[in-house]
Amino acid sequence: MKMILETSKIMSHCSIRLRLILAFTLVCVASVDTSHADTFVANLNASQVVGTSTETGTAVATFVLDEAQENLSYSIQAFGLDLIPDSADRTAFSDITAIHVHNGFFGSAGPHVLNIFGVPSEDDDEIVVDFDGETVEGVYNDEDAIDPLTGELFDQNSPLTTKLLSNFVDDLLAGQLYLAIHTAGQDGNIAIRGQIVAVPEPSSAVVMLAGALCCLARRRQI
Repeated sequence: MKMILETSKIMSHCSIRLRLILAFTLVCVASVDTSHADTFVANLNASQVVGTSTETGTAVATFVLDEAQENLSYSIQAFGLDLIPDSADRTAFSDITAIHVHNGFFGSAGPHVLNIFGVPSEDDDEIVVDFDGETVEGVYNDEDAIDPLTGELFDQNSPLTTKLLSNFVDDLLAGQLYLAIHTAGQDGNIAIRGQIVAVPEPSSAVVMLAGALCCLARRRQI
């Protein structure tokens, strides 16, 4: 409702044509149900690595936490990096050796929360890897913290094992998690990383767009 009122005020100062554009934009955004999920993004590069990295490749990732906060779906796209099916063949400089979610604020290093890719026995159970398209997708939940070989919970005190998502939802919402990609060229260490941050609410985007369009209209009238 607040979004509609704010946008209506802006629309009252715009031309009929711009009002139609704004109305269409508002309907499009309003038709997307974002009230039952939280969306996050991460932009990965070497400059965010704590320490040093000479990797020039990058990656982008999107995460969506469902309404129950029990499932975190993710989609990761790598650029200038290579996903290789056989771990024994991951020897070239930009070959990805592992992908992890870690716990730590920007500029600090922290332990693993989720082992997405790298160690089959600890990888996300629902992982889908496109080795040609250099993409990784899946859904992370508490079941991924169960060792498939023993049926027991991974050691939650170990810094390298997959943790229960339910214990890290607050950290996710607080921007305290980051995504890290390891490569052979960095001796298996982190090559690029990016903080996982929340995407702004659509209402803000609509109001910003409305304001920009009205500014454009006023400039044309001058």
